[in-house]
Amino acid sequence: MRYTKVGSLFSLAGIPILTRLFPLFLVWGDFAFSQTETYPAGLISIPSDGHFSDSTFVVDKDARKLAVYKLQGDLPKKFAEHPADIGKNHGPKERANDYRTPVGIYFLGKELTQPEIPFDLYGNFAFVTDYPNVFDQRDAKTGKGIWLHAVPDKVPLTRGSRGCVVVRNDVIKDLRGMVKTEQTPMMISEQIDYLSEVEYKNQRASFLKHFEDWRSAWENQDVDKYMKYYDVSFRNDEMNFGQWYKHKKRLKQQYAYIKVQLSQPLILMNKDQVVIRSLQRYESNLHKDYGEKTIHARLSDETGFKIIREDWVTLPDPAITLAPMSQSAEIPRAAVTTK
Repeated sequence: MRYTKVGSLFSLAGIPILTRLFPLFLVWGDFAFSQTETYPAGLISIPSDGHFSDSTFVVDKDARKLAVYKLQGDLPKKFAEHPADIGKNHGPKERANDYRTPVGIYFLGKELTQPEIPFDLYGNFAFVTDYPNVFDQRDAKTGKGIWLHAVPDKVPLTRGSRGCVVVRNDVIKDLRGMVKTEQTPMMISEQIDYLSEVEYKNQRASFLKHFEDWRSAWENQDVDKYMKYYDVSFRNDEMNFGQWYKHKKRLKQQYAYIKVQLSQPLILMNKDQVVIRSLQRYESNLHKDYGEKTIHARLSDETGFKIIREDWVTLPDPAITLAPMSQSAEIPRAAVTTK
């Protein structure tokens, strides 16, 4: 287990060093030491509205473990942990046939079963991931066929895979019930960083405060301030950065007002990569829509938070109010973006 000092979205205040160096407390009477609860740094925000998956899979390559986290109250709780196998070669995947497991944020897709897959290689079940994802493609990484799958009991979990994450057959059967197709994330890291509860909540609050600043700039149609959150390399399926800027300027001239409701977002971070998903209801005097927004962004001390891509899927509007962030969790109302 590794403890880390967390930076911020735009310079989060540091946590006193003693809270990081002494995560143990003494139980007087029997003088036994017990470890305080810690939380993976990358699980910034986990929604609880039922649309998104209620489980997040976290893979630590160094520890060769796959852990399952679920939201309990306002904190991610580890519900299970299992031994796992990874690629034969060390380091993040860069190219096809390098026998390395990628590092990043992936979502579990299609389920494969027998006879689609041979039992002796993949066990009873396998789930395809979206490798190479947006970040991988931008970084010119190649290869495909990265799965979460099982192996029979007779096969050791130390032989090394071709790049997949591998668990026992009985484990994949348990995990299967937690997978929501295209929604369950699997975060893969070389080594997981863990935070204290104070650090975790401060990180989350800082993240969501700046998203609220972003939302406010967008809703107030302050296009120049709004566009500061976008990287010059931004593009979606239709527009690049310059076209997006001009599009927003045109909308400012057309719309008398803009309103948005957002559900509690899923926010995941791995190194400099950030993925955000949120349900969104958008309204102006000329246009209304409802759907799911996915954002990919880069985060660094030098540039701050910069969006590189947005994707939108229209959904039937359930005509319910999307609840803002829980104030009891010390989180300001968050927002992401709009069309």
